[in-house]
Amino acid sequence: MKSRHTPARRTAPHTPALRRFAETHWAREPVVVPDTPALGLDPADAHALLRAAAAQPDPVPLRLATADGVLREPGPLLPGPADRNLGGYVARLASAPQLGGDGWLLTAADPLHRDFSAWSRVRDALARLWRYVGWPAVPVTAELAVGDRHHSVTEAGDPGAASLTWVIDGELTVRVRPEHTGTEYELRATAGDLVHWPAGSRHLDHRTGPCTTLRVSVPARTASALSPVLDAVSGLMRRRGPHPDTPVTLPHPLPTRADGRLAVPARLTDSARLFTDTVADPDTERALLAHWAGLRSAAGLNPAPAPRPVVPLTSRHRLLCVSEIIRVATGADDALWAANGHVWPVRCRAADHVLSHLRTTHQDITVADLARSSGLSERSPHLHDVLRELCRSRAVAITSPDPHR
Repeated sequence: MKSRHTPARRTAPHTPALRRFAETHWAREPVVVPDTPALGLDPADAHALLRAAAAQPDPVPLRLATADGVLREPGPLLPGPADRNLGGYVARLASAPQLGGDGWLLTAADPLHRDFSAWSRVRDALARLWRYVGWPAVPVTAELAVGDRHHSVTEAGDPGAASLTWVIDGELTVRVRPEHTGTEYELRATAGDLVHWPAGSRHLDHRTGPCTTLRVSVPARTASALSPVLDAVSGLMRRRGPHPDTPVTLPHPLPTRADGRLAVPARLTDSARLFTDTVADPDTERALLAHWAGLRSAAGLNPAPAPRPVVPLTSRHRLLCVSEIIRVATGADDALWAANGHVWPVRCRAADHVLSHLRTTHQDITVADLARSSGLSERSPHLHDVLRELCRSRAVAITSPDPHR
């Protein structure tokens, strides 16, 4: 027989208490942490993100569930221009004849990348925790949900991932059942609280009234790293080639050796040799470093917003560093730079002087002054290549002249 445990609410995690949460509860046991440092999303932000997701030509990441299951074509029940705010949307669905007064839950998978401001605020909230527990080497994903009087009936969740759930609005009760224990945790959270449970857990969500949440799933099993590693290796294998254009066919029956053993077809041994050669190639390490640098600059939050359009810079433009810039050395004069989830190679030793000035100058600086202090010409292609990528990734803001004029 399972026992039920309602954990005590932890003290408000300003920096010392956030450290205590990380040291005492992270990846160990389910817990509610009240009054967390601001997530950076309020109900208005959540409403805007849901409307943006619903406005996409094919809103596949949106799911509207009722007590009877997931609606295949929610159509007019999704947030639209007529819903001025989240409260108005909840009120509209409460009287929607299609739902018959039943409770409902709308979830949007990975909605943040459409809004850089919202994405960056959530990224910063995650970074505050990662500084204590370590930075994720694999992508973390986010799910935004709003619901009213909805009770899960089937245990959900990825047992291979830890969960961080911020309650943006309303009240949420979660029943969490960690694997290999006889204990069921009942976690009650209100707006501003953070709910955490470790990997290896199943859960049921309960909303007695309107409630909005953002849930971040953090892969925690070694196998989680297989996908990015295989992506890197397979991409390099395709580039190494050459690959025959003919279909892969094997003889039947398979030929045998003189001793009677089956002979492995050459197409298979060639592929195995290409795989081992690729794994040992320095390019594979470089590809994995690029993957990590991008994730580190995004605090793992994936996908990242698309880069902004290129703005041609002149010597009069003033620039200000507004985001962390990650640098990973890959050679004597080569490095990978990353910011806000985007990675690019830099092959210029003088670029390090540019980076140093941007990191240490807390006021905006003209392109001309930046070039002069870095020992580069104002028209140096190396300088403009670096600044172009920094501006596109939003690591550097153009403060004047107005780039939109």
